Amino acid sequence: MIPDEKVREVRERAPILEVISDYMSLRKSGANYQGLCPFHGEKSPSFNVNPARGIFHCFGCGAGGNVVTFVMRMEGMNFPTAVKFLAKRVGVDIPERPLTRDEKRKVDEQEHLYNINELAAQFYRRVLETDEAGAAGRSYLERRGVDDQTAATYRMGFAPAGWDNLAKHLQRKGVAPEQAEKLGLLRKKEGGGYYDTFRNRLLFTISDLHGRAIGFGGRVMDDSLPKYINSPESPIYRKSEVLFGLDLAKKGMREQGSAIIVEGYFDHLALYRAGHTNVVATCGTALTPGHLKLLRRYAEKAYMLFDGDEAGRKATVRSMELFLEEGFPARVVEVPAGDDPDTFIRREGAAAFAPLLETAPPIFEFFYRGLIRSTDTSGVEGKVAFVNEVAPRLLKITDRMERALYEKEICRAVGIDQGMLQQKVGVAPILRPPSRPAPESAGTEEVLLTLMVKFPEVVLKVSEYGADRLFSAGHLGVAQSILAQAADGGVDLPAILEQLDSPEERARLSSLFVEDAHLEDMNAIKAFEQCCQTLERGALKGGGKTLARELARLEPETPRYREILMELEQLRNKKSKLL
Repeated sequence: MIPDEKVREVRERAPILEVISDYMSLRKSGANYQGLCPFHGEKSPSFNVNPARGIFHCFGCGAGGNVVTFVMRMEGMNFPTAVKFLAKRVGVDIPERPLTRDEKRKVDEQEHLYNINELAAQFYRRVLETDEAGAAGRSYLERRGVDDQTAATYRMGFAPAGWDNLAKHLQRKGVAPEQAEKLGLLRKKEGGGYYDTFRNRLLFTISDLHGRAIGFGGRVMDDSLPKYINSPESPIYRKSEVLFGLDLAKKGMREQGSAIIVEGYFDHLALYRAGHTNVVATCGTALTPGHLKLLRRYAEKAYMLFDGDEAGRKATVRSMELFLEEGFPARVVEVPAGDDPDTFIRREGAAAFAPLLETAPPIFEFFYRGLIRSTDTSGVEGKVAFVNEVAPRLLKITDRMERALYEKEICRAVGIDQGMLQQKVGVAPILRPPSRPAPESAGTEEVLLTLMVKFPEVVLKVSEYGADRLFSAGHLGVAQSILAQAADGGVDLPAILEQLDSPEERARLSSLFVEDAHLEDMNAIKAFEQCCQTLERGALKGGGKTLARELARLEPETPRYREILMELEQLRNKKSKLL
């Protein structure tokens, strides 16, 4: 078990705003910061971070807690692992207990795979930087105008010619070839033994969100095929959840609110060097819902920038359907036919790229205008073919007004009746984002808890009055924690939330504590007194009902009957004084 003081030190040294900003885009809103929740799909931000209190809460899905809770959910970690993850980030030493054999095996296996990839990255990097075998790679980068600093930023390397250079290096480092094969670094020979997957290729290191090497992309330096070889999927590399360069781009995406998506590694490099630091690339795979989920953490819209050839246009259209289904705004940046982003920027210069971004059409407009150009719509047959292509895509546009405007524009451009097009499209389900559930009104006890967190004078009043007289069992523990911490010098909300066993209770209290602007001008003592009166009235009302039920079961002649009548009279007198 990790000592409580170490957990507290980690929380204090890992600012929640800084940590969460590494995963998603946040914008200041009053005392809080807001963004699109990473735990559920939404179009309007309902995710709030209160950096002063060290807590977060989503009013859309109810997720809430402190910095450790957030990392647990985002990384799929348990509590101890999340604390250690943050501790490593902020330089806090966590004393380790001896792991069980099974725990050690599970932890070591994944860490070992990361280490093997790191060894390979360092080997390829050294070959490119200093070895004679890397001269061809250095010469190639020089011809393409890539300097040493850029190559270091991208952790570029070179796989020398020969069949077993990396295999021998890993063997000297004590790495079992079977483990390297799991990562796609080595392949098994038919007659036994292993050989290098990457040979005589320039290598880009594929990193995860935290900059750890999880794979490689190898490019030939001539016209031989295949042009690229990419690492296969492995226990630490899932292509549908990884975008190349995201570790470099997340800051730029947050700042600009957008992401530029390209196909190739050199396309990424060209744009990044040109100052477009919000660029990511697909790793030899089509865009997936997982990719869009990643992008939503940091960006509000995307720019697709694939090659200007037919293959690039087809890839853009395939991506369009995903963007429409997910309700993610996207535009298409068009480079001249025969160009890719790298060749265009090298020829025209960085300044020539900005106008392409400014004039980029929405992705659906790009699609239907391209379809008009490629289809002869002068006759009935062409019009029918066009409608058959465009109708199912129109159906994916969930915004009623946007779809109606596109229908009108398409019919005007092609010369067809809008009613006929609408009949072909049919009635699309209008998928509005789930509305934020109306917050459950805070009960009197919860209001009193928020007052205690905000106003030290209320803490004193609760202490004098007695927490057990004010709070029921469900809230008494929290109230007592606030009293104890206040006596020690300050209320630690993240620690209080951490102590709650119920995720529902944690979410409920985080929703109460994350915002306190409405308390700024409140008379705290008067509010405390009103809460006390409300709680007393509730207690009297409940007591009166209990007595009335008992009275109904008694005979009028019994002594208890007369006692209850007197008690009810006393309750009525007390209630009248509270009104």
